[in-house]
Amino acid sequence: MSRIIDPWMQHAIDNIKADYGVDVRMEYKNKDLLKFGRHENVQTTKTTLMTLPSGIYNETFLSANSITSIISTSAADGETVTIEGHTSADGLTFVFAVQTKVLTGQTVATLDTPLCRCTRIYNSSATELAGVVSVCETDTYASGVPVTPAGVHCQIRAGEQQTEKASTTISSTDYWVITSFYGDMLEKAAAFGEVDLEVRLSGKVFRPVADIGVGDTHNGRLEFKPYLVIPPNSDVRLRALVNANGKDVSGGIEGVLLKAGV
Repeated sequence: MSRIIDPWMQHAIDNIKADYGVDVRMEYKNKDLLKFGRHENVQTTKTTLMTLPSGIYNETFLSANSITSIISTSAADGETVTIEGHTSADGLTFVFAVQTKVLTGQTVATLDTPLCRCTRIYNSSATELAGVVSVCETDTYASGVPVTPAGVHCQIRAGEQQTEKASTTISSTDYWVITSFYGDMLEKAAAFGEVDLEVRLSGKVFRPVADIGVGDTHNGRLEFKPYLVIPPNSDVRLRALVNANGKDVSGGIEGVLLKAGV
C-alpha cells in the first residue's frame, strides 16, 4: 500500500511513470539526499560551490574511472575516511560505490575502487583530521598537495571533517526529487551575486534550471512546487557568480531519492 501523503511527491512519482515508464517508490530507497557546499573564492564568472585547490573554480568531469588516489597535507593524518562516488565504464551510466580508506599522511594511498565521480568524503574515525584531504587522479605530490590541481575531484578543507561539495551524480537506478535549494553570501562586507542550479543529463551539457539572488544582507531559497525530477545518470551542481572576485558563498540542494521496485 502506498504511504505517499504529499500530493507534490505523488505528482513527481506520476510524472516519472509518464515520462520514463518506471514505477518508483520512496520505500524502495528510503534515503534523503542533501548536497551542500562552499567556495571561499567565488569569481565574477561561474564557480562551483565546492572546495577546490587554489585557482581552480570548477571540477573537470571524467568519462573513465581515473580517480585513484587519496592524500593529506598532514603527516599525522592516519584516520579512516569514507569515500562516496560512482564508477562508470563510459561516463554515461553510473553505479554508486562506497569505500573506506586509511589515510597514510603525506604518502598517497590508492583507492580500492577507482572512481569516475567522487561526491563525498567524511571522517569515520574517533579522532579529527588535521590536514587538507584530497581525492584525485594519479599524480605526483609536494607535502601532500597534488601538483596537478585540476586532477582533484573532492577535497576536505583543513579543520573540517567532511567535504563541502554542492555537486553530485545520480546513479543508473535512482531518481532525485529535488524539493528546494538555497544559497548564502558568507561575507561581512557589501556583496551580492547569484546561485544557479545546473543539471546535465547523461551525454549532454549542463543547463541552468533555476537561479536565486544572494547578498550580504539576505540569503536565497527556492522551494520547488511541483518538485524537480532529476533522472538517472545525471550530474547536478550549484554554481555562483558575484559582483567582485573573492567572495565566500555557500549553498545546498535538498531532496529525496526514489527507486524502481524489484
